[in-house]
Amino acid sequence: MPASRTTFRTPGVAGAVLAAVAVVALIAVGTALVVLTGTTSSGDERGGTDAGFAIDPISDDPTSVATVVMAGIYTWQPSVQGSTWDALRVQSAFLTGPMATAAAAPPTPAPRPISEWAGWARSDDTVTAAVEASGEAVVDGVSATVPVTISQTVLHRSRESTPFTTYTADVTLTRVDDSWKVANYRILSSSL
Repeated sequence: MPASRTTFRTPGVAGAVLAAVAVVALIAVGTALVVLTGTTSSGDERGGTDAGFAIDPISDDPTSVATVVMAGIYTWQPSVQGSTWDALRVQSAFLTGPMATAAAAPPTPAPRPISEWAGWARSDDTVTAAVEASGEAVVDGVSATVPVTISQTVLHRSRESTPFTTYTADVTLTRVDDSWKVANYRILSSSL
C-alpha cells in the first residue's frame, strides 16, 4: 500500500512541478516581450477630460470633415470650457474663412450664455453632439456644401442622458492645401 501512495503522489508532484515550470516560462516570455517592445501601453493614454482635444478628420472627404468638425463645435464641457466659443477655438485647425476668423478671438461683447450652461457646469455634465450627413455633398471645384443633422445630448454624471436639441444645417467647406476646411455653416432648423 505505501508503494501505491508513492505512485499516486509522484504524478501529482510531477504535475505540480510541470505547472510551475509552465507559469515561470509564461512570465519569462511576457517579460521578454515587454523588454523587447519597451512599453506596456500605447503611450497616448490621457486622463481626465478630452476638452481641447481635436480629432483629426479625414481631409480628403468633405462629408467626413463636416461631420467631425461640427461634432467638435457642438460638443461642450461647461465645467472645463468657459463658453461654446472654446469648442469652436479647439477646431480652429480645421476652419477657414469666417469660421477661422470667429475662432481666432473670443467675441466682443460676449454673447449671452446658454441658460443651462451654469447648471451643466455645476453638475459636471457634458453636452455631446452626434452629426450625420443628411444628404449628398455637393462639390464644385474647391467649394463643397454638406447638409447635416446635429443631435445634442446632455450626459449627466449619473450616467443618465437627456436629449437637448437637434439642428439641421448646411456646412460650407473650402479646399485649402489638399485639405477640406469648414468655412461657414447655416442653421436651417432647430428643435429649440
